[in-house]
Amino acid sequence: MNVTYRIDKDILYISLEGRIDASNAAEAEEKIFSIKNDNPGKHTVVDADNLEYISSAGLRVILRLRKEEPKLAIINVASDVYEVFDMTGFTDMVTVEKAYQRMSVEGCEFIAKGANGAVYRYDDETIVKTYFAKDALPEIKQERENARKAFVLGINTAIPYGIVRVGDGYGTVTELLNAISVTKLIRKNPDDLTEAAKYYIDMLKSIHAIHVDDGEVPDMKETALEWADFVAAHIPEEQGKKLRALIEAVPKQNTLMHGDYHTNNIMVQNGEPLLIDMDTLCMGHPVFEIGSMFNAFVGYSELDHQNMMDFFGYSFETAGRFWNLALEMYLGTDDRAVCQSVAQKAMVIGYTRMLRRALRRPNDPDSPAKIARCKEMLATLLNQVDCLTF
Repeated sequence: MNVTYRIDKDILYISLEGRIDASNAAEAEEKIFSIKNDNPGKHTVVDADNLEYISSAGLRVILRLRKEEPKLAIINVASDVYEVFDMTGFTDMVTVEKAYQRMSVEGCEFIAKGANGAVYRYDDETIVKTYFAKDALPEIKQERENARKAFVLGINTAIPYGIVRVGDGYGTVTELLNAISVTKLIRKNPDDLTEAAKYYIDMLKSIHAIHVDDGEVPDMKETALEWADFVAAHIPEEQGKKLRALIEAVPKQNTLMHGDYHTNNIMVQNGEPLLIDMDTLCMGHPVFEIGSMFNAFVGYSELDHQNMMDFFGYSFETAGRFWNLALEMYLGTDDRAVCQSVAQKAMVIGYTRMLRRALRRPNDPDSPAKIARCKEMLATLLNQVDCLTF
C-alpha cells in the first residue's frame, strides 16, 4: 500500500496504490489525513488508478474522509474495485468514476496540434485528441458540453463519444469516417486554395449565423478588454487609452464564435465541413474572430516562418495567400481597400493578443523581438484605425 499526492489547479489529488485492508487501513488513514492537513482549503479527489483492492476497513477510511469533504470524488476506479464501492452503497454517497480505457497513439498519424492538445488518427474510423494537461477531465467535460451545445444549435460538429487514458494523461475519442482536415487539403494542393478556403469559410459563416444568449459562452469583448488593460502598462499612455476606447466602442453582439478558428480544427467529411475542437467557443463581434485568424495565418509566424510549417505543415507564403482569400470570401468582396480596412481592424486585436502573450513569457528567448514587433505594429495601426467594427 502506498499513498501519494499531487496538486493541480487548487485540487488535491490523493493517489492510492496497492491493497488497503485491515492490516494497513490505519496507516493509510494517517497518511491521507496528514496530506490533507498539510494542504488546507483544497478540494480533495481520490485517484484510485493503481488501487487493486479495498476492504471494509479501507472503506471506513474513505467514509471518514467524506465527512470532512462532502463533495469528495473518487476517480479512475478499476471494475473490480468499483463493484465493491457499488455493492456497499458508496456510489450513492460519493461520486465514483470508473477507470477509463487505455489507448496509445504511438505510431498513429498526427493530424494537428492546438493550444491544449494534439489530434491523431487512431484508425480509419477514429480520431483521438490527447490533452497536454495531466488532469484535463474538467477541460474535457467542458469541451464535450460545448460540442453538444454547438450540435444542438445546428453546427456540424463531431461530439467525442468516449474519454480514454493516454499515457499518464487523458484523451477523447471521436468517430470520423472518411474525413480529411482542411490543413491536409491545403498541403495537397497549395497552388489552388479555393476548395479549402470555401470549406473553411462556409463553416465560419454557419457559426456566425447563430445567436446565443448571455451567459451561454464567454463574451470575447470582455476578454479583449482584459488584454488591453494588461498591455496598456507597456505602451505609451495615449496608445493604451485609444486601444481600450476602440474595444469599448465595439457594440455588444451575441454572435457565436469559435475563438480559435484555424484549418487544423476543420475536417471535411462527405463533402461537408465539420468542427472537431470546441473548447474555445465564445460570442461577440466577428472582428475578434478575424483577429484570431490573422494570428494563426500570419502573426504567430511573422518572425519565424518555420512556426507555420511546424504547426500546419504548409509554408508561410501559402498561409498568407489563404488568409487573404479567406477574408475575401468571408466579406464577399475582393475589393482590396475594403479587405485591407477590415484586416487592419482585426490586426489591432491580433497584435494586442500577441503582445500580451509575449509579455507573459519573459523566459522565452524570442519574446524581446516579438514584443518589439507587436509594439511597432500596434503604434502604426492605432494611427490608422478609428473604429473596429465593419
